Amino acid sequence: MLSPPRTNSYVPFFIDLCHQKGTRVEMFLLGCPIFIMNQKNELALQVLTLAVLASKGLKIARLSGNRNFDEKVVKAKMKSMKANGMLVPAIIVDAKKVIEAGLEIVDFETGEIISGADAARYVVLVDANHRYKAHLNLLEANKELKDEEKYKGEFYLIYALNEEIAVSRMFSEINICTNPWKGGDFPKGAKMACKEELPLLDFIVELTEQGYPLPTASKWGTFKAGITKEIMADAMAGKISDKLRKTNGLERGRRLLKAVAEHLSKEILKSRILIDWIIYQYDEADDDQKGATIDNLFKFFSSLNKEKAEQIEKAKGQRGGDTKETIINRLLNNFYEQFTQSQSASTDE
Repeated sequence: MLSPPRTNSYVPFFIDLCHQKGTRVEMFLLGCPIFIMNQKNELALQVLTLAVLASKGLKIARLSGNRNFDEKVVKAKMKSMKANGMLVPAIIVDAKKVIEAGLEIVDFETGEIISGADAARYVVLVDANHRYKAHLNLLEANKELKDEEKYKGEFYLIYALNEEIAVSRMFSEINICTNPWKGGDFPKGAKMACKEELPLLDFIVELTEQGYPLPTASKWGTFKAGITKEIMADAMAGKISDKLRKTNGLERGRRLLKAVAEHLSKEILKSRILIDWIIYQYDEADDDQKGATIDNLFKFFSSLNKEKAEQIEKAKGQRGGDTKETIINRLLNNFYEQFTQSQSASTDE
């Protein structure tokens, strides 16, 4: 068994591993043993630096559909990395494997799409996109700092240890199981991996990219919260649920969302309160009246005046009293009752 180096500095170290096929080696990284098998790639099983990659003519790429950068996360990473350096290496795979899996990749810094012809010059970050962005930001900030204030950290990388796993599954497992995504990251990851036309998935991605929580986006598209992050994770790995293939409620959701968006803010639309109220009205209707109910709800929201919209927008929970949800539901019930009564009166005339 190899022992970790005796050092007072908190720096990952390199290990040259034997090349005998099937030999098990124990590598210690920051004092923690990682059991690994040797691989074909000459750079595999080494903790690498950007300088080592550059010496091989390799640059960094990322998935074009990967989750957007969260500036708060980037700033937190910058603070941590400047104070402590990089504690765990980023995981990479060869760009060629990613492109062969049907995924689109872009140059991390320029955003330009990388073709198969240029793939040999790149490796792709499987994780640590925010850490790499933080690293680049720190290097840029160095230009304005005195030498003693500059960030002097290195960025470390290691090839994924399991070469047998499909690339799409690798991205799914690493980013979901070991570095959990937010709910809104899953649809984008699923869309990135799926080659099948899935209008419902497109709709959900459209909403989650605007900040809708995944359960809320699912409800707008299906009137149920059935499109979960687990379903999205399976889609990333090539197992597409029949729930993602259904489109029977999609036009209904688009239509209502458009009507509501004309009078209420996106913050209200993102909340589950409004869509839950709509679903309740739909579920309470008899089967032969569900179509008419959707038509009435569309007309109701289309006719919502500014005064009523402001009451909904400004609703606030009261300490020791009604919650915001209760107040909004009461307002919607009252307004909808007034609307249906006015519709009945006009019909009687």
